[in-house]
Amino acid sequence: MAKYIGTGLLLALQFFSVFPIRKNLPMERQHVTAMYIQLPVIGMLMGGVLATAALLLRDATDASSLLVGFLMTLLSIAMTGGLHLDGLADSADAYFSYQEKERRLEIMGDPRIGAFGAIALILTITGKIVIISETVLSVSVWMILLIPIISRIGLLLLFTLTSTSKNSGLAAFFRKKANLSMITAFALAWIVIVAAAIIILAGWQNGIALLVAFLIASFLYRLWCNKNFGGVTGDLFGAYVEGIELLLWIMILFFI
Repeated sequence: MAKYIGTGLLLALQFFSVFPIRKNLPMERQHVTAMYIQLPVIGMLMGGVLATAALLLRDATDASSLLVGFLMTLLSIAMTGGLHLDGLADSADAYFSYQEKERRLEIMGDPRIGAFGAIALILTITGKIVIISETVLSVSVWMILLIPIISRIGLLLLFTLTSTSKNSGLAAFFRKKANLSMITAFALAWIVIVAAAIIILAGWQNGIALLVAFLIASFLYRLWCNKNFGGVTGDLFGAYVEGIELLLWIMILFFI
């Protein structure tokens, strides 16, 4: 697997970030598996950019906490090209249509944004700005680094442990290609590493509370996806990343 790591990293950047990787890369089983294994590394890169930005803005400028929160939220959107927010909007439109599963999936595939998608975007973006502005001046930059890593670990578990609701689309294609057991093993290893880091940074009580909230929320989201959509889609993965990161910021605000 080691010889596929480089290609996996490039694929992960190509599909899950805005960083320009304009190459035709192989996507056989080993390459797709390596791509997903590298997702927490992508989270680490993005978290590193956010942590550095927070450090510079709060320590080297006179920017208000609200401005820092806005700029960090804008930066996080820019690094993914709005990919996850697009999934959130599509998921909100589909769920709040209150239609049958098949019709919800059709609505999710509609490129147009509806009222509920717009509301979900406004609430999520505004919520992030407000919560980050309330925490950014006091929170450790290491915690800022960890948030995108944790969300990508959760994404790995959701990907490997939940069937796709459609047989078509990128999510279904990747799930058929990937070695799910290997990805799960790497995700669990990442959880151990991140858990140790959080406990060191926040103390064992706060650290365990954060991890338990993350795991429970991920489990409940999986149940929700299965009940309302018959599985997961690429849009639901995007909605998960946005939702779990917002939850982590809320946990930091109130408990760390």
